[in-house]
Order: sequence, then structure tokens, then C-alpha cells
Amino acid sequence: MSDYLINTYARYPVKLVKGQGSYVYDDKGKKYLDFYGGHAVCLLGHCNPKIVKAINDQSKKLIFYSNIFETEPAAQLAEKLAKTLLPKKYKVYFANSGSEANETAIKIARKHTGKHRIVSFRDSFHGRSAICTSATGIDSYHQFEPNLDSYTSFAVLGDMKSVKKAAKNNTAAVICEPIQSIGGINLADASFYKQLAEFCKRKVILLIFDEIQTGLGRTGNFWFSKSMGIYPDIITTAKGIAGGLPLSAVLVRETISKEIKTGQHATTFGGGPVVCAAGIATVNILTQKNFLKKVKGKNKYLVKKLKKIDGVKNVLGKGFLLGIEFSREIPDLTKTCLKNGLIIGSSYKKNVFRIMPPLTTSKSEIDEFLRLFQISLASAL
Repeated sequence: MSDYLINTYARYPVKLVKGQGSYVYDDKGKKYLDFYGGHAVCLLGHCNPKIVKAINDQSKKLIFYSNIFETEPAAQLAEKLAKTLLPKKYKVYFANSGSEANETAIKIARKHTGKHRIVSFRDSFHGRSAICTSATGIDSYHQFEPNLDSYTSFAVLGDMKSVKKAAKNNTAAVICEPIQSIGGINLADASFYKQLAEFCKRKVILLIFDEIQTGLGRTGNFWFSKSMGIYPDIITTAKGIAGGLPLSAVLVRETISKEIKTGQHATTFGGGPVVCAAGIATVNILTQKNFLKKVKGKNKYLVKKLKKIDGVKNVLGKGFLLGIEFSREIPDLTKTCLKNGLIIGSSYKKNVFRIMPPLTTSKSEIDEFLRLFQISLASAL
């Protein structure tokens, strides 16, 4: 492993050199079925040909210019994203990561309302910047000074009483990760999200949906919020939006966006031509007729098969953002899977393992996953 990289990750002893579709390959030629997708980033598979072509074509025209000029890819992608939320009207701001998107959303909420407190949820994750760690509901992230945690109150996902208790007169926004991914694939009843939206509207508190992972078809619908009949004041998304290139988006209700003035927020690299070209290709695939319908069908097949595996207590989540829950901890399962050529993810719940395969994963690849997973499970138990 490199002697020059800062050791912020507990890296696996594998060096990846190639990816194609649902597979990645290491420097020794070993093939791995990737059901983790680099933190859910490989939404449409590794090196998706249509995304690669879009990147190549745009890189021959204009690789980059800052936002003091408009570029066609950014304008097109913003329009495509905004139209996925019709009939409601949204404007789009591009950044580079989920953390930046959530930081932007919180800044907008505070500026718009003139208030400074945030309500978040226990077991949530919103990013690693100073503001985003303070809004993350996992205690291990609250270790930096200056301590901004005092600006956030934490409720329990699915518990409206706790939300009402946490919301104060000076609350600017509620930020909600609708399926808490790293927290253990926690999902509330549909009625909770609707009650949350109604409460925020009544109390004149902005509602931010952190769809960094749940957006862009990951749950079988383009937006988790819209599938619930909810149109949040602000939606953030990132991960698979540009096929693995760094891009995030903040979608803001048009009435709120009109109040954002020039110079109040900006980024140099956000919405560059190449990453936006990749984003256009991504959205074009996701909005193809029956594409997400097929994802829902593959989800049903996968969940049904998983629930039949001995030792599996439950399958959590929606679409291809799933948690495999066991009755007890299985400490070495991710490492055992890796040895067997399968990549899965862990969570902060030691008995819940996350899978986030590409939406393009085939039924035969699902069958291969099930075979490798059961072999690995038998070895790890």
C-alpha cells in the first residue's frame, strides 16, 4: 500500500485497476462482483459505455471553466433534474460532493429563515465537513473543535413526538436522510414522512431531504420524496449522479431560490462541463421507459431470495439500497466475501450488512451474488 496517502480509511489489502459493469478487477487479475459500488456511487455500473462516451466527447470540446461563464452541459443537466420534480418548480445548484450539497442546503435554510438551529435524526449521516458532522446523528463524528453540535437537536426517525420536542422557535430546517444508510438501513413508515412535511410547513421550518443515496432511482423511484408525495423545500443528491465523477446537486424550491443573491454562495469546480455531461448521460438512462420499473422487479426477486437464506432475520430498505439483517453480529463477513470475490458493505449496526449494486445489475448477477454470499456466510459463521 502507498506510503504517501494519509491513512483516513481502513483500506482492504486489494488494489483495484479496472471496472466494468457490476465487476471490478485487482492488480493480480482477480475479479470481484461489486454489490457495494464504492459507497453507492456506481449507480449504473463501472465505466458505463454511455457515460464514458459522454465524458470523452465533452473532454474534446471543453474540460472546464468556472461558473463566471455558463456552459451548455450545466444548463441541460439542471433542466433535466428540475423537470423530474414537476409539477413543482425547482432551481439547481451544482457542487462536488454530498457534504458540500448538505452544507449548501443548511446555509440556504439559515439565510432564508434568519434562524440558525437544525433538527436532524439519530443514526443519520450527512457528511464530513464541520457543519455536516454536527448534523450527523452518529456520536463518533462529533469529535472536532469548534464544536458546532450545540446548533443541532436530534430526533428519532419515525417518531414525530421527538421531532416536535426537538424543534424550537429558532429552528431553520429539519434535515432528513429518509433511509439512513450507514446507520443500518433505517426506514420509517410512509406516514411519518408525510407528517414531517406537514409539520414543517405548519411551523414555517424548511424541510431538507438528504437524497445523496436515495435519489436518482436508487430506491426504484427517481426521488424517494416524490414517491411519498412530498416535495421538500430543498433536496440534495450526489453519489451516482455522474458515473463516478465528483458532482452533487442542490435542488431548491423556486420561491426560495429567488432570494439567493449573487455572491452569497459559490464553488469553483461545481457543475463543470465534463461532470455535467456525465450527469446528462446518467439521467437519460434513468428516465428511459421502464428502466426503474425493471429495478423494482429485480429488487423483489433479490429480497425474496435473501429472505430464504438461513440466518437472515430481515431485509431492510428499498430498491437497491438494502440492508441484510442477522440476529447476531458476524464480524468477518465483509472480509470473507472479499476473499470469495464479492464486495459488500458494513454499517454501524454490526448485524446489518449493506448492498448497493448497480441498477443495471442483471438477474444472473443477482444469482451469482446469492451464491457467493451464501458460501461466504457459511465460512464466516
